[in-house]
Amino acid sequence: MTSRYLLPLSTWYDIGATVVVLLLAALLLGAMFFFIRIASDDSDKYKTLREMVETLFGTPAHLRSGDASSDDAASSATAPSRPSTLPFREPCPACNTEVTERDAECPSCQLRLL
Repeated sequence: MTSRYLLPLSTWYDIGATVVVLLLAALLLGAMFFFIRIASDDSDKYKTLREMVETLFGTPAHLRSGDASSDDAASSATAPSRPSTLPFREPCPACNTEVTERDAECPSCQLRLL
């Protein structure tokens, strides 16, 4: 008489699998909020972990312009300034016509150059 009120074994597996998936989703969501909290925290409590998160999801510290250390500033002050675009002459990859840094397209085959 009581067997009619018991759930089959496959139903218990379904319920268990659903609970496991929901727990994993909640843990993943919590970890995402934790990383966002670390990345936006200004204290030095999680400095190393915050730098790793910023390196993965943003501009690395050594490439940011505002965070230049004194060593970087001293080396950039002594380095000679170079023009942003150096002159060059290279063959076009499509037709081997010579192109320069001023050409946006190849003069001969109209290939767009980057």
